[in-house]
Order: sequence, then C-alpha cells, then structure tokens
Amino acid sequence: MTVFYLFRSTGTGHSIEELFGNILCEIGQQGVTTKAVQLPHISRGLRSVWKNIQFVKRLTADIFHLTGDSHYVALALPASRTILTIHDCSLLKKNRNQPLQYVLFWLLWYYLPIRRAGIVTVVSEKTRQELLLYVGRIAQKVQVIPNGYDPVFINSPKSFCQDHPMLLQVGTAPHKNLSRLIAAIEGIPCTLVIVGPLTDKTLVDLQRRQISYQSYANLSRAEVVQLYIDCDIVTFVSTYEGFGMPILEANAVGRAIITSDISPMREIAAGAAHLVDPTDRAAIRQGILRLLQDDTYRQSLIEVSLKNAQQYTIAIAADRYKGLYQKLVPIHPSTQPVL
Repeated sequence: MTVFYLFRSTGTGHSIEELFGNILCEIGQQGVTTKAVQLPHISRGLRSVWKNIQFVKRLTADIFHLTGDSHYVALALPASRTILTIHDCSLLKKNRNQPLQYVLFWLLWYYLPIRRAGIVTVVSEKTRQELLLYVGRIAQKVQVIPNGYDPVFINSPKSFCQDHPMLLQVGTAPHKNLSRLIAAIEGIPCTLVIVGPLTDKTLVDLQRRQISYQSYANLSRAEVVQLYIDCDIVTFVSTYEGFGMPILEANAVGRAIITSDISPMREIAAGAAHLVDPTDRAAIRQGILRLLQDDTYRQSLIEVSLKNAQQYTIAIAADRYKGLYQKLVPIHPSTQPVL
C-alpha cells in the first residue's frame, strides 16, 4: 500500500505539516509506503488553484490523504481512494460578510470536496458540527479523528517560580485573544512569552500596560519545546479553534494551562485545564491568579493533564488513520510510488 500525503504549499503554515509529518513517520514504520507531497502553489486566486489541481492529476498512489487547507484538490483525485481531513471552518467564518468570497470557499473548499472524497475526517466534534451547519447532510459522512501531539513534548518537571512566573502564549492571530490576555495580566508580576509576530498595536499595548514580555518568531520545533519546558503556565484563551494543540502540549510537558470554556477546548482539556470565558477579561485574570497562587489546585491539574495527554498520542491517531486506509485499499503487495 502506498499513501501520498498532500500538503499545502510552503509558506502557508506549519501546524498541519508537523502533525501529519509525525503520522506519516508512524505509519511508515508499520510497513506502509508513505510519501509527503507538497503542492507547488499557494492558493491565491483561481489560477493557482487550477495549477495545483493539474499537479495532483499526475500523481499515482494507492491512497491520497489531503492533510488540510487546500481541500479543493480532492476534485482531481480518485474519489474511492481519497481521504480529506478538515481542521476547521475558519475560511467560512472569516468570509461570512463577503458573499462572493464566501460562495467560492463554500463550493471549492468545502461542499464539492466533501462530496467527492471517499472518506472525510475532522479533528474535533466541534468542526463536524460546524460542517453540518454550513454544508448540510453531506457532512453526515464525516468522521472525527482527534489530533495527536508531537512526541517531542515529554513530561519535564520544574519548580514553580512564585516571584516572577513565566506565562507562555503560542500564537498571535486575532482569534488567539492576545489583547484580552494582555489586559488581564496588567499589574501581575510575571513575564509573558509570546510566540508569533506582533503588530504595532500590540507592542503599544504591552508598553502602555507595562507588561514584561519576550517575543519570538520563526522558532524551530526544539526551541518551541524548550519554551514549554521553561514556562510556569501556558495561556490559551482563544475565541475560536478547530482543535487546540497547545492544551495537549502543555499537558504532555506537565504545565498548568488556562484555556477557553468553549468547544473544542473544553472537551480536549477534559478537566486538565482551568477553563474561563475568553470574552471576560476579569475571568481570565482571576483564572491566572488562581493558577499562580493556589499550589494545590495547580498541581492537581498537572496530575490530570499527564493522564489526559496519553489519550492523544500520535500512535493512536496513526492507528485510526491506518484503519481507514485499509478500508479503502486492503493491504497487498504494491507497485513503487511514482510522480
């Protein structure tokens, strides 16, 4: 059996690549021939979409797994041997007030690819419910396979810094809710470590509120892992997510995390995080203060979190995907994959 994993073009993100890069390696160790194939063009306009479609038409494999983002290439692949993974419905939410863009994304990124692909998976029940809302009954075929965290995140005990703790915030996109987080920690003796590019507005806000902070961008995976190890608390109070990987990464390392009391974060945390209303700055502040000041509570969350992480390993996710592959193409001697 040969499985081609189709990835979006370089320069459009890295989270999907990290996730399915690990799954590819795990399945490859189980006797399945795997290959990562990156689309040559960033999906900016119908011309690049057309070029990517023409590119995938030339590929030959037993199974094609579209790992996310460029869903439309499913239209050029054999339906009975194509698996499409959808991570969220952010493109529809972002363009809901722009009718032309909305219709384009609805048709080419969601409705037609879902109809075409033999199997469609999503990373959370939240995304499944959103698809049912947006595209209707055709989304009933969708199956939920939760993500697995990168095995480089391992339990790393650390003495908690009471005097000046380090808070780690991964991500700076608008839905990461950084502005409310900054307002919530004003006056709290701590250092906010931010991973991601900062806007001028955010920089002004940090200075105005006299927040001690460190800012990083374009870090290697090892550098990100080290920040998790060095921090005392992870903050993840997003207003929208398709999954919520930082929850599991914090769980695996053994760090307390504060996250949003909304789906899918609430379900993924499963008692292994302090939950707050992400739109309430006072609630965010109170939650952070409790994690900083209540040693017993914080340690109880860490104990639960280490157990929670074990339910979301790459090995578990890989086994679920492999089961789907075997439904499409039973294991048999296969020809060598070619491009």
